[in-house]
Amino acid sequence: MSTEIRLRYCVDAANTRTRIAVIDAALPTGDDPCPSKLLDFRGSEVTAMSTPDEGYGETIFSHADANEYERLQALSDALDPVTLSVLESLPSEVGPQWLELGAGNGSVARWMAERHPSVHVTGTDRSLRFLDPRGHDNLRFLCHDVTQDSFPDGSWDLIHARYLLCHLPERDYVHSATTRWLSPGGWLVLEEPALFPLHSARDDAYRRVSLGALEVLAQRLGTDCTDCALNLPIKSASLGLADISMQVTCPTITLGTPACTFWRLTLEHLKPAIAELPYVREEEVADVIDRLSQPGFLDLGMATITVTARKPCSGEPRDGSGAEEHRNGEQR
Repeated sequence: MSTEIRLRYCVDAANTRTRIAVIDAALPTGDDPCPSKLLDFRGSEVTAMSTPDEGYGETIFSHADANEYERLQALSDALDPVTLSVLESLPSEVGPQWLELGAGNGSVARWMAERHPSVHVTGTDRSLRFLDPRGHDNLRFLCHDVTQDSFPDGSWDLIHARYLLCHLPERDYVHSATTRWLSPGGWLVLEEPALFPLHSARDDAYRRVSLGALEVLAQRLGTDCTDCALNLPIKSASLGLADISMQVTCPTITLGTPACTFWRLTLEHLKPAIAELPYVREEEVADVIDRLSQPGFLDLGMATITVTARKPCSGEPRDGSGAEEHRNGEQR
């Protein structure tokens, strides 16, 4: 594996762009031992493309799109209550270096900086278009591609990422990298979508169009909303993390809820590609989008799986024994 130094830039609270050196580590080569898979709406297994057509944000969900900020804001409104509750439940002894990967519109990073003024928060994304640190002296945003740019091992006390790994074909590599970047005793909080409730949706057209949207993302980006989230506990344990917990949240999709707004805007963005799928008629996509904008629609949305895990301290058993003392602050 080769390594080189390349220049990126960050934006601090004074809105100053600063060039900084970031370690750029080449990805490991060879076949993926755990290829991502998804189920189509009929329950048949579909293997995600090993070489996706594009990366997230290049065309699909580009921050330059007119409705992308609104879409991300709706996602934040839907998920932030759970995210912030989980982060608030972490031990008070968590160290001061916090990292938010794939910061999106910056809502979680800003909350971190406001709620915990003594910590230093770094939010990263491939695009800084929606990220503004002004008003927070302990917050900076960094232009950073998590699949290419690295951080020194042991440099972060808390790492959070939401709806990030599912869109990365290199998700296993990134999961492993975040574990290395954690300091001993540091916490990793990962939140990823899982499509399984959509298979139980009662509205046939809504179910097919929604699962069709996820199939488009699998084909175009390599997105995995089938196994990625469900595998997080097992993969975290295999990386040596301890105190692993899992929480599942499933919203309903109905007019007036942030989850409904997020999903309607997602379907609108993917509408042409969904309509090209053999099991979805073009008029069905438009009809589902229209019904999501009307009173009376009520069905299941995607689940979000939140996994929290801790990197054991030096000399601590890898099974995490002594974790209760850690939570109570009796040891780091």
